[in-house]
Amino acid sequence: MSSQQPPYPPQPPYGNQFPQGLPNLNPPWYGYGSPPPQHQAQQYPGSPPRPSQSPQPPPGHYQYPPSAGPQYQGHPPPPPSQQPPYGQQHPQPYSQPPGYPQPGYPQQQYGGPAQQPPPPQQWQQQPAYPPGQHPYYNAPVHVTSTPASPGYDLSQRYPTQRIDTSADIEVLRKAMKGMGCDERALIRVFASPKYQHPLAMQQLRDDYDARFVRDLDGDIKGETKGEFEDVLLALLRGPLAHDVFTLVKALDRAGTDEEALMDVLLCRSNADISAIVAEFRHATGRNLVDVIKDDVDANLFRLYSMVLSATRAEEAAPAVPADIEAKVTELQRATEGTVGANTVAVAQILTSANAAQLRAMSGAYHAKYHRSLQDVIEREFRGDMEDALLRILTSATGDSGRVDVDWLRAPLMKTMKKHGLFIYRALRLYWGDRSRLQAAQTAHQRYYHKTLATQLKESLSGDYEELMIALIGEK
Repeated sequence: MSSQQPPYPPQPPYGNQFPQGLPNLNPPWYGYGSPPPQHQAQQYPGSPPRPSQSPQPPPGHYQYPPSAGPQYQGHPPPPPSQQPPYGQQHPQPYSQPPGYPQPGYPQQQYGGPAQQPPPPQQWQQQPAYPPGQHPYYNAPVHVTSTPASPGYDLSQRYPTQRIDTSADIEVLRKAMKGMGCDERALIRVFASPKYQHPLAMQQLRDDYDARFVRDLDGDIKGETKGEFEDVLLALLRGPLAHDVFTLVKALDRAGTDEEALMDVLLCRSNADISAIVAEFRHATGRNLVDVIKDDVDANLFRLYSMVLSATRAEEAAPAVPADIEAKVTELQRATEGTVGANTVAVAQILTSANAAQLRAMSGAYHAKYHRSLQDVIEREFRGDMEDALLRILTSATGDSGRVDVDWLRAPLMKTMKKHGLFIYRALRLYWGDRSRLQAAQTAHQRYYHKTLATQLKESLSGDYEELMIALIGEK
């Protein structure tokens, strides 16, 4: 720039450099790489200090409409003679910071192969930031939703590949035709691994009904009885319908079955909770949250309303250290730090966290206050609220196999065995991840020095015992 040329006039704030008289044509800014509105630019705990003005992104970070001029920040522009024609000043694109979505690069889908981003060309010296935060604007990184459990995806009808049920439905009809019933034949079919997936069992029931123009549920009710009948009918319902069946029984009586209510609703994914709420409304014509409100006290109702809102952190959501630290401090203030625990605050924190975040909170609480969070809950709460909060916490912090085994054994160790709860818990393990059932079998041997099958033989009897051993005992 020649000495005769007057100094270039000062530039207006970043993002407002439009020729006088032209409106701001920039669309609303959303997503990665776009600065949020001023009122959203806030400092989060644990993030680095924000500069006094918005940082200038590297070239190519934004695309501007043709009517907008070049953006300069912190230094004068080149002389007009060196500027490209107005409206053509589009800088070259660049790669996003490592670890964040690349333009045009497909995101990883659940169950698919992991997509590796291309090697970064820039930003090698960027400081580390807490997981889940954008390095410039603290924007949350997209988290994949936890998929629904088998049998809870209402859009599915059958497994991808249909199963040949022709021989099995003939066995079932022969076993229940005429005088008496061949219970062993029923056990062989119902406990077959090919029907472990709920949609496969649904296909068996539908094929039986179509082939013989009968109702398999009705034939089972007419030919069997007791807990043996209860298990067979639960298998035919499948996990979602059996959840609703269990809820209706738990809530349709003078005294609510709190254990059954917790079994169905606590520690579930958002997708499963949404499916349960929808199926309950479809089956009963009532809203589940309204029914629960009429059956539990005010504090428990608040906890269950939080659960039924299906806003728990997805399993893929990270445990951000700054967030964990803030929640641990809030938990202490809501329990030990006040006279009379703040039940709603504690319930809100625990019901909204995923398993990894609960484990992080438990460890951070012990490190900071030298006390177990579980001990604090046991000291500050009583009754059903204590049981519910401990169920949420220990499901994430305990040995998963030991937690499942103790959960399974509890109804059988009572003076009056609660077979309905045992059947529900056993079938949850049967319908779930096979590795989880194997972990429970291993834990039973380790902690109780006998196999799970041996425990079932000691606690059950008859056809009911044989069926449960075939479903969850060691083969």
